[in-house]
Amino acid sequence: MRRLSALPLLFLVLSVARDGMADDFSVIPNASIREEYNDNIFFREDTGQDDFITTASVGLEMRERTELLTANLATRFDGLAYADHHELNDIEEYYKGAIAYKLNPFLKLSADAGYSVDSRADRDLDVTGYVFTNDVRRRQDYSCTADYQASEKTALFTSYSYRDDQFEISDRDEFTGQNVLVGLTRSLELTKPTAARLYGRYAHYDFYSSKVDNYSMTVGFSRQFSEKLSYVFDIGPRYTEGSEKATSETAYDNGVGGQFTLNYNAEVTSAEMNISHEVTGASGRDGATERTGLVLALKHRIGERSAVRLGIDSYLNKADRDAAFGSDLNELTTTFSPSLHYEFTPQVLCEAAYRFTVIEDREADHARQRNLVFVKLTYRYPVVE
Repeated sequence: MRRLSALPLLFLVLSVARDGMADDFSVIPNASIREEYNDNIFFREDTGQDDFITTASVGLEMRERTELLTANLATRFDGLAYADHHELNDIEEYYKGAIAYKLNPFLKLSADAGYSVDSRADRDLDVTGYVFTNDVRRRQDYSCTADYQASEKTALFTSYSYRDDQFEISDRDEFTGQNVLVGLTRSLELTKPTAARLYGRYAHYDFYSSKVDNYSMTVGFSRQFSEKLSYVFDIGPRYTEGSEKATSETAYDNGVGGQFTLNYNAEVTSAEMNISHEVTGASGRDGATERTGLVLALKHRIGERSAVRLGIDSYLNKADRDAAFGSDLNELTTTFSPSLHYEFTPQVLCEAAYRFTVIEDREADHARQRNLVFVKLTYRYPVVE
């Protein structure tokens, strides 16, 4: 598989910066050290193996912003060192670039690309609820977006995204996904700022032994109750079709999907709650999943330089065995994570956190759990701004 090169995007950012140094251009090197204790590094049910893990990271971020263009390029390398399980020592790599350009007052185009190499078993835990082995994964991400302001009240939106995950050892965890989204929003004449929303989505997922197509449409509203409180609500039907590669057996399914997001932003306290239900695909599973998610995030600033955060993520992944959903699955993953953040200076930051995760396999009627605690020190120093 060909590896994404960051150099072309780097040259693009540099050429833009050369013409627009009077605008907002910055180069920010960064480094961090994280020390953690993990009491179940493989997420096993019976004999959890614990270890101390040191992660040393170095990175570089470049930003350019003008009246019409915004560009960003970031790279980071994480060196993982296990105190006992030396065979898991590795260097993870992350590259990401993004660019957005305003063609005129009504039309904005944007695109981004990413490439990563990672190996931790919990790399997607906070996103999908899935746990992996320590097999090395190489991931490519690409997307492009167009936003068009058709009138004072009506806006149009379309996007395309592509993801490819490949593993060094296991073919069964590999995954390719493509998503197309078309949307329309229209402001309504109400006492509070309110917009009606209409979205159509198509997703194609390519797994080890099956292919899945998912079509969905949602209607909903977004509303700003006050300067502090707002919500977004979407709901609609979906249709799913899957086929097995070996037998060409085809299965069909339909249902309802949607989301509800509530945001609260005050001077010292912010909170967000998101509830979602959808059919989706991801690496780590040979088939699509009907996923219900509940994500809660709370942040409270306790001083000019310090803040506490609390996160609760819960994902219910379900599937019934057929050509679309691969195999039976009924698994609930919940993570509870309080953390403390302190800013010694604008360049030096410290984070201390505890994470408790429990994974309930309701098909097999057993559960796995993990406790993790870490302290992380980060240094960021802009050399150009």
